[in-house]
Amino acid sequence: MTDLHTTTSERPVPTAVRRADGSEVTLTPDQARLVELVLEDEATVSPQDAAFLLGVSRPMVVRWIHEGLLEDRKTGAHHKVPLTSVHALREQRAAAGRDAVAVVREAKVDASAARRTGAARKRAQARIARRDHTS
Repeated sequence: MTDLHTTTSERPVPTAVRRADGSEVTLTPDQARLVELVLEDEATVSPQDAAFLLGVSRPMVVRWIHEGLLEDRKTGAHHKVPLTSVHALREQRAAAGRDAVAVVREAKVDASAARRTGAARKRAQARIARRDHTS
């Protein structure tokens, strides 16, 4: 990204980015907020902004702070989370997700369990069909 277009509000929020090849991409409000957070001079963000960057709720961020998964810098009664800690946790969660998917992909298929599951599914479908037919 080499150039940003911004609105003329008090605090400029990027509305589009220009790529190195000259093409321009219009940002959604959520994308604009992410760009704004990344470009801020401050090295810390509020728990609400950390939650936005991580795609979770603010209470989850507070829980992760208490569990030690995210760093915390208190400024008076307010918490501030270093962006480096947010980015590290986001990468850690992404890696854990990739590892979990790999484990599931490599798991052996138990043919007898698959047959039992298939049979149970057929019985449930038959019960639903009977219930719907008599209603």
